[in-house]
Amino acid sequence: MRYAYHLLILGLFCIQPAAAQTDPSLVGTCATGTAEAYLDVNNVRARIVNTGGLFYRGSPDVYEVPKGTGLKVIFADGLWVGGMINDELRVAGATYGPYEFWPGPIETAGIPPTDCLSYDRIWSFNRFDEGVILGKPAAFSIDILEWPVEAGAPFVNVYGGPEYEPAFGDYPFILGTQMHWWIMNDLGNIHERGSTNPLGIEVQVSAFAFDDIPLLENVTFYRYHITNKNVLPIHDMRVGKFADVDLGAGFDDYVATDTTLSLVYGYNADDDDDGNYGTAPPAIGIATIEASHSRGGFPSDNPSDRPADYGDFMTNSMYYSGGGGNVGDPGNGVDIYNYLRNIWKNGMPLTIGGNGLGFSQVRTKYMFPGDPTTSSFWSELNVDNLGMPVPPADRRMISSYGPFDLDPGDSVTFTYAYVWARGASNLDSITKLKELTRIVHVAKESILQPLPEDYWFKFIDRNLPERPQQSFWMDPVFPNPSNGPVAVKYSLSLDGNVEIAVFDVLSRKVASVMSGVQVAGPHETQFNTSDLPPGVYTIRLKSNRQTSTQLLTVVR
Repeated sequence: MRYAYHLLILGLFCIQPAAAQTDPSLVGTCATGTAEAYLDVNNVRARIVNTGGLFYRGSPDVYEVPKGTGLKVIFADGLWVGGMINDELRVAGATYGPYEFWPGPIETAGIPPTDCLSYDRIWSFNRFDEGVILGKPAAFSIDILEWPVEAGAPFVNVYGGPEYEPAFGDYPFILGTQMHWWIMNDLGNIHERGSTNPLGIEVQVSAFAFDDIPLLENVTFYRYHITNKNVLPIHDMRVGKFADVDLGAGFDDYVATDTTLSLVYGYNADDDDDGNYGTAPPAIGIATIEASHSRGGFPSDNPSDRPADYGDFMTNSMYYSGGGGNVGDPGNGVDIYNYLRNIWKNGMPLTIGGNGLGFSQVRTKYMFPGDPTTSSFWSELNVDNLGMPVPPADRRMISSYGPFDLDPGDSVTFTYAYVWARGASNLDSITKLKELTRIVHVAKESILQPLPEDYWFKFIDRNLPERPQQSFWMDPVFPNPSNGPVAVKYSLSLDGNVEIAVFDVLSRKVASVMSGVQVAGPHETQFNTSDLPPGVYTIRLKSNRQTSTQLLTVVR
């Protein structure tokens, strides 16, 4: 009774965030993404979809290890993001659908995308496939040639020009041996699952793996670059990964946390997986290996301050079981956000002991952080420090980071390693999992390095065409001062869109000289100043991310 009383008091401080039903005027009319691919270059076969979830979008669910066996360890997985905008909770996240991310970028801050269909695709690369990204430029894959730099897709700028030019050696920012990349947003349509308004975020995702590093043959990686494309800041923001762990049979699983490795993991409750993996079943973990902010301030932005155990990339972990009730599946965005901050569906906090609800009054940010292999502290094998286990079930686990604020235009990046390991027993698999996770952390800097130039050029044709050597400039306008027509002479270094405009001393655009597509080389146009009041103006030439300006004085 005294524990129930103390938890009631604690619950008074677990303020429930307010959420509103989605306002249709704030979202677009995009259809859910349909693109999919398989990450299958090593010993893992994972189904990749562009909905904000992974591995599942209706049958089949595919996170298969070892590849080709039909044995699966994760049923479904998803990105969860929540935060406060003007004291209103907004969440983008789902479990099994309806999903709350749609294809494509957000072109204008706070405005729903006008084009989702063009971006309903996944760009795929395999560095060892001749004629796909290797071979002569003419043999580049369509994904290389159509790399969506206009949507902000990152690329390696080999030749230094302002545009993406694969024919001259530029290539996409490729991680791993095989990589799938897509872009999505949460403004595309109504948040039916979470029943909240959108955050206004854009997410670039890279899913990648290695087949040339034996230690990583059972590991896959997922990198999320999240940008606030709203006109308002997001406060108390939290980002997390949800995973429905099914280690073969899904009803006999446990979950746990290793705080020193920023790791959540699932393992079999006993040493027999009931006809799937059989004896000595494996363990599966999600390790956060990167958590960075575009303005700095996250632990991973300060490598010199990083502890040797890499425990600073995850601030919270949580679990729940399949089904209803206070420790069951989330029903809406409020439940999702609360799970990201260790609050049960009834508003009570996660506490140490038992199943984490009501056993004690000691709050915690991490579910089951004890070591099951030694029965130390609190785990599902040792719920009361007396060595007593809880009944296994169909578990879900959540790894999250927050709270933090994200101003308009700022970004955060999170990278997750999905690590599979199998030892001599279910508990030895945990030991092997942690050993491998520690190696992944140590190798993180190399893992997150893009394909190097020398590797790229080792395979592509060295006889590249010469890059056009046109220069970019704008001459002083003439005559100047002027009270009538003036000549504007300029040169473009590359073909592309051109805009020449006139601005007053307050940087307000007051006239357009020309706008359109032009070829590289010298050009000349005319502009009549007779409609401008007397004063000093700036004429600005802008093309292909290059800018040139000249001053103009208008007299009467």
